[in-house]
Amino acid sequence: MTVAETTINYMMVEKFAQLLDEKSGGKITVDIYPGGQLGNTTEFTEAVIGGSIDIGTGMTTDLVDFIPAYAIFDMPNLFDTVEQMRAVLNGDFVDVLNEYNNQGGIQMLGYSDAGFRQLTSNKPVHALSDLSGQKIRVMTNQYHIAYWNALGAAATPMQFTEVFMGLQQGTIDGEENPYMNIIGNNFQEVQKYVIETNHVGHIITFFMNNDLYQSLPENVRALVDECAAEAVSYGNSQADESIAAYKKQCEDAGCEIIVLDDAVLGELKDKAVVVYDMVRENLGDELVDQLMSAIDAVK
Repeated sequence: MTVAETTINYMMVEKFAQLLDEKSGGKITVDIYPGGQLGNTTEFTEAVIGGSIDIGTGMTTDLVDFIPAYAIFDMPNLFDTVEQMRAVLNGDFVDVLNEYNNQGGIQMLGYSDAGFRQLTSNKPVHALSDLSGQKIRVMTNQYHIAYWNALGAAATPMQFTEVFMGLQQGTIDGEENPYMNIIGNNFQEVQKYVIETNHVGHIITFFMNNDLYQSLPENVRALVDECAAEAVSYGNSQADESIAAYKKQCEDAGCEIIVLDDAVLGELKDKAVVVYDMVRENLGDELVDQLMSAIDAVK
């Protein structure tokens, strides 16, 4: 993984390693390499697909270049609540996704999350018009760029390592990340507001090389699945606790947390249609419709 030991990714994988060691009586061990020790996100993902690394953890957006189907989670404002998102990610829809995963060379062991991504800014946002012209740092992702531009902001792609300085120097007005990364990178020190846009779920992936997974003896494969499911559940519980703590840290640092009215959230969703159209054009209607049906089923 490229992220640090403080993240939900690490907590989840550490729990997986502990469980697998205990339940196998020490016969199966997992070595964990956080902080990009085995390469950046692209490099380690390629290595898992190629088989030189067994397991990786990142987020869905990281996989889009390798498995384009994951662009469905770049459609903004899909989920009304985190619980809704988790219900979909633990339901039948994952079987649909795993067909794409296996074709791409991986087996998904499970999905955790860090809640939703939020907007931080040095300018208050209470209405859609407040976003007009704000320079918002985004990932180098065509769907994210299209979304923020559709909201009237000036989407500004920038490497993550440059964001703190960009905020500090005022070359950008804001950025968007889950609370985990806001605190993890001290953005609360250089931002006045956290606006709870809840625009995209920060969905954490936990995947294994597919050839390795399929080659495991049936009892070992079942044990891996069991430990992974338990580790994902643990990750989710840690996410809920950490989000509450991170919000308090933001407030303690002097940030004002702005909760948007439902009407404004509805406007954000209306503007997101441009991204839905892009994803449908790139992936086809079938997969998008399957996701929408899965969401409707858990509402």
